[in-house]
Amino acid sequence: MASQLPQLAVVGVAGDGSVASWGIPPLSQAKVLAGPPSLLQHFADHPARKIPLTGPVESWIPLLQQELAQGSLVLLASGDPLFFGIGRLLTQYFPREQLAFYPQVSSVQLALNRLQIPWQEATILSLHGRGMEQLEPVLKQGSPVIVVLTDPEHTPASLAQFIADLRLPVRYQAWVCSQLGSPQEQIMPLQEGENSAFPSPNLVVLRRVEPEPDPSRWPLVGIPDDQFHTFPDQPGLITKQPIRLLTLGALQLPRQGVVWDIGAGTGSVAVEIARLSSQLQVYAIERNAMGICLIQRNRQRFGLENLQVIPGAAPQVLADLPDPDRVLLGGGGKGIPQLLPTVAPRLRPGGILVANFATLETCSETLQWLRSQGWQVRVEHVQISRSTALAEGTRFSPLNPVYLLQAIPSTSKFH
Repeated sequence: MASQLPQLAVVGVAGDGSVASWGIPPLSQAKVLAGPPSLLQHFADHPARKIPLTGPVESWIPLLQQELAQGSLVLLASGDPLFFGIGRLLTQYFPREQLAFYPQVSSVQLALNRLQIPWQEATILSLHGRGMEQLEPVLKQGSPVIVVLTDPEHTPASLAQFIADLRLPVRYQAWVCSQLGSPQEQIMPLQEGENSAFPSPNLVVLRRVEPEPDPSRWPLVGIPDDQFHTFPDQPGLITKQPIRLLTLGALQLPRQGVVWDIGAGTGSVAVEIARLSSQLQVYAIERNAMGICLIQRNRQRFGLENLQVIPGAAPQVLADLPDPDRVLLGGGGKGIPQLLPTVAPRLRPGGILVANFATLETCSETLQWLRSQGWQVRVEHVQISRSTALAEGTRFSPLNPVYLLQAIPSTSKFH
């Protein structure tokens, strides 16, 4: 009968030194205990021989292999070894038949239960040995719950600054959870841009919250993105503040008149226009049901009686609207070339048409049609990058490029 192979039992330990019930048998029978000093200190009275492990985790492997060749041993690990722990590394160096895992509650479980946040939909990321950049797409997608495992370089303070630099269209409530499970456990709120130090080890929990209106942050023009209601599943689907400002400049708005915003999305540009002058009558045309709802909510948030929401598809819903002095064509440029024969003749003398395009093809098609009708056309390729913190330095994170078209009709073509 073949003899049983020596076992490397990996036992998870909580911050207070406790282990789960299933981890007690291998621990009580252990003749050799290995682990970082911070965990070994909880078992000072254990009769087993102690092997303190320090330095990079990868450097522990040869010593563990040497010990395992002589007999079974127990390795102490924090929480759940197979959850951003040493477990994955061990499976790469040791035969699976010689490994056994006995997890304790993980720090992530503790943190989210302490905060009473259901975490089945949580996005969990570790910054250990990784860059902060992996957080960017998750934050921009507006994930409802994000848990970030920090390290001495990527601290809660650096995370707070990173989030502040991104100027997200969504808001997150954040907490720093330190030394979880120990008598020194601490859970503190984290503010954007905060530079405070927190006890280690720690992690950060981010929970998306509905942005509260903050009129003190509403300038005359250029409202911060996070002050608008946006699509829950695509919070980044909003005309960003810098593009909004360039679009307003291209429109060269009069003090009074009629403005059509066709494909208004969340209504962010329409809101900016309506706030500039109560004598401007702004019509936000949108066919997407969620978009219609968002425009109505933003209209209410900013108290704009001169902004009207027109549900439905253009050009059908345009028939009963007053002729415009300015027209903005949005929606990323889809369908714009097909709208032009209907929209162009409605523009009043001295009017201006502006369009935002996500692709070169739709921009080019529109440009060609307008020039064939004798319009004066100018196109700007707008590529904006925002600074974000990168360790001790600064990098730039690009926004999606936009083709911004401004067109002015010849005075004799339609009028």
